[in-house]
Formats: sequence, C-alpha cells, structure tokens
Amino acid sequence: MTAGSRLLYLSLETPRQGQATYTHVHEIIRGLRKIGWSVDLLATSQGGASSGSSYLARLMDYIRVQWQAARRLKHYDAVFMRAHFAAMPLSAWAKLRGVPVFQEINGLPADILVTYRWLRWIGPLIRWLYRSQMKLAAHVFVVTEGLRSWALTEAGHDRVSVVTNGADTELFTPEGPRPAEPERYIAFVGGLTAWHGIATMIAATHDASWPEGITLVIIGDGVERERLKDAAAHPRIRWLGRRPPAEVASYLRGAIAALSVTEDSAGHLNTGVAPLKLFEAMASGVPVIVTDLPFQGEVVREYETGIVIPMASPGALARAATEFAAAPEAAARCGANGRVYVKHFASWERRAEEIDERMGRLTKNHNQILR
Repeated sequence: MTAGSRLLYLSLETPRQGQATYTHVHEIIRGLRKIGWSVDLLATSQGGASSGSSYLARLMDYIRVQWQAARRLKHYDAVFMRAHFAAMPLSAWAKLRGVPVFQEINGLPADILVTYRWLRWIGPLIRWLYRSQMKLAAHVFVVTEGLRSWALTEAGHDRVSVVTNGADTELFTPEGPRPAEPERYIAFVGGLTAWHGIATMIAATHDASWPEGITLVIIGDGVERERLKDAAAHPRIRWLGRRPPAEVASYLRGAIAALSVTEDSAGHLNTGVAPLKLFEAMASGVPVIVTDLPFQGEVVREYETGIVIPMASPGALARAATEFAAAPEAAARCGANGRVYVKHFASWERRAEEIDERMGRLTKNHNQILR
C-alpha cells in the first residue's frame, strides 16, 4: 500500500460510458483511491471508431492531452498508461524526468490493425512504438499469460505481471431488478467490432437449432452496427445500443445465458482474451457461452461456468443456447460457479490490490532514490 502517493492515469483511448475502456479505467482508479493513492485521470475526448471525429481531431487530442500531462508531470510520483502507440512522447519525457511509467496492455498491436485496416501500411511503426514504450516502462501489466509471454519478448526485461480484468461485484449480482421483457433471452454486451462475432450471433438466430421463443438481446455500439440495423427487423433479435451500467446489470441477471463469442479471424488473439463481458456475466450468476480462446475458454472449462464452442460456428452457438434454455437447473449451476469464481478471484478490488503491490513498491523505491 502506498498511501498518499500521487498517480497520473493517462488514457489516449477515449473512455466512454457503456464501453469496456470506461469501466476498466474508472474501476482501477476507484480501487487505487480506496487503497490510498491520489489519482488524476487525463483522457482524450475525440477517440474511438464510433466517435465520428476526424483523424486530424483525434491527433490533436493526443497532442493536447500529452502536453497537459507533460506540464503537470512534476506533481506526480508515477504515471499509469493504458497502452497506446501514440503515447510515446509522454513515455519518453517521463523517462527523462525520472518518473516511473506503468504500462497496461490489453491486447496486441494487431488489434488496432483489425479495426483500422488502413493503418496496416504503418504496422511496423505501430509495433515499434509499443515495443519501445514497454522497454521504457518501470513495469508492464497484461491481462493474460499469453500476453505476458509476448510482452517479455518484446520488452526485453522481466518486469511484466498478469493482472486480468474483473467485475463490480456490487453492481453485477444475481439479485436485483430484471427487465420486464423480453421474457426469455440470451444476452451479448460489448463493442460491435468484427472480432466479437456479431455476424455469427445473427446467423445463429437463423439456425434451425436456435431455441424457440428465445430472443437475442444485444447491448453495445461500434463499427459493426450496420449489420444490426438490418438484423434488428428479425423477431429473434433486439439491439438496444448502449445502456447505462445499472440497466446492463439488469439485463445480464435476467438472461438465460450471456455470450463472449470472440473470433480470431486475423490471428491476433492467440495470446488470449479476458473480456469484461465474461466477468460481468459470471458475477451476475449467469452461465456463459464462450469461444475456445486462451484464458476465457480455460476459465469456463476449469470452473464449469458455461459452454465452450468453436469460433465462428453459428450452429454450435445455437445448440449451446438450446442446451441452457432446455436445462435451467444446469444453467443455474454454471451461473452459481461463475459468481463464486468472480467473488474469489476477479473483483476490481482484488485487481487494484494486485496493481498496488507492484506499483507501490517500485514507486517507493523511486522516491527513496530521489531523496
């Protein structure tokens, strides 16, 4: 614990309420403040594929936020960064000023190139920027063991720890309000991106194996929204767009099952995935249907919290949905197992403590050197 230490949290990825980035950033900040850190957040306001902002506006936003951070750097004991290729200027400046930087890695650089395909021509530069920032970091936090192996190689040092994602166990609970309708449904909560399996979900509702009378409720927004604008006319699909956290929690706890059917079509997820949607669904006592990717597939199998299916398989998804719809007792057992797992291993409070354990020790050493 490092009571009274001052931390600057930088996020060049704009945290918007209703998106995973917002939840992760604010939950970690809240947890660190509870422990005793004084944390200030500096974040962009123009970023994101769904923002509608021009690329010039986003670039100017990156510059503005980092300029503000550089000017205020002397007031902080450390900087915590949500990894971003454009954060190199502040990473280098903090290194020059002797302020330790802690990098948080949630995915490979290739993730960006899947969403923004036009950036592929500067892919080598983006990878170099990530690698260089990891080399400069006092410590690197990653969300899966696969990412840890990758980061160890890229960073060239062993200052890398796994601190995976989590859930708010007070908000996401089995008890509480539930939506009045639809009466029976399966839920997906997350960004509408290509690798989240939106097309597979839609196709699954057309499969002959999809359970009769079960609606697919989709909560979220993103670049794949056009698919849902067309599909929303189908009586088995209801797209709700973004919803506030309390409403998301109500839809999750009322679901027959929740989906995390991420797809690795571009070969960028072999290091594993640990999505918030997985933890929030399990915290809600809901069984999960997940694709067979490292970490999420392993957790679901080991703790028996749901069904693991192949990637990009509408038929397998439809059959898993039918299995839970037809066996409520088995679904309830899986849901209860998930709730126990999150409460014991994946609350945001536990995540903040894990970060503080590393960050506090290194910051304390840094301050002693300055004295």
